[in-house]
Amino acid sequence: MVKALGVKVRRGDGEIFRRRLLEMGAFDRSRKIRSEGEDLYLPILELPGEASKELARIADFEVVEAKFEDEPPKETVEVLLGRKPSFEVVGDVAILEDPDEEAAAAIMAVHRNVHAVISPLSAVEGEFRTRRFRPVAGEVRTTTVHKEHGLRYRIDLERAYFTPRLGTERLRIADLVKPGEAAYDIFAGVGPFALLMAKRGARVVAVDKNPDAVRLLRENAALNRIGDIVILEADAADLVESYEKSADRVIMNLPHSASDFLGVAMRIAKKGGIVHYYAIAPEDDLYGRDTAFVEEAARAAGVEVEILRRGVVRSYAPHQYNIVIDFRVEKP
Repeated sequence: MVKALGVKVRRGDGEIFRRRLLEMGAFDRSRKIRSEGEDLYLPILELPGEASKELARIADFEVVEAKFEDEPPKETVEVLLGRKPSFEVVGDVAILEDPDEEAAAAIMAVHRNVHAVISPLSAVEGEFRTRRFRPVAGEVRTTTVHKEHGLRYRIDLERAYFTPRLGTERLRIADLVKPGEAAYDIFAGVGPFALLMAKRGARVVAVDKNPDAVRLLRENAALNRIGDIVILEADAADLVESYEKSADRVIMNLPHSASDFLGVAMRIAKKGGIVHYYAIAPEDDLYGRDTAFVEEAARAAGVEVEILRRGVVRSYAPHQYNIVIDFRVEKP
């Protein structure tokens, strides 16, 4: 065992910390996590400038020197290829940013569970936030089954948007959910926020206007044996008439245009209800613009809001980040 830098966290916070450290590039893969009683020690390389503040918003932790065992070296795509391609794996499909056949072969060699490699032909586009893909290697398909936090999701990557990079954020929200609370996911997609909240005991209303997403959401509810959930094919704006002042929690995961629906979220939230608002923000103004959007929408709706948390969810593009603002709605 060797002495190295690490973070000490409670066992229950270990997985969400590990995932966030991996996303930050701060987790030391060359050493093994170790436990002591109710504490976990996660090996790290170093924490980027803003990382400590971001991690502190998740849970209490302490940077320490601790003894770690070495992790036997594993074959990686980067080592095999000699460079680092940009890709993510959804189920048994890898999404490779560039249609690079050499990189695709390396991915399939290292990730033996990957049976298809595809590359985007377009950015996220259109009313339903979908992308078009081209096949690069392996089977020619965009459908898969993805496992996350004990649930399974049938996904068609061309018909409904999904990214595994929000997995840590979905777990954070699920850990906030109280059994019996009314949780509304107003841009639900195939259901990764909604079904995880329902599994934690929330009374969930899941809404999406994309008929393919709603079809997959219904299939995923059945696949995971979740029957106590309301699934609607509708525009989020249509919720106000039937659900005004009824939500304990509202998820607004439509980061490019959620600001257009802030007034809707504030109207369906009950007094004391919490809204999780997602946006894409520039590096030089992570929270200012969207905090202003929240405050302007509150004035227009005649309510008061209390900002509870601001955080970076993931990097999105060069100098752009997917952020979240959690706020509480106080009715007049």
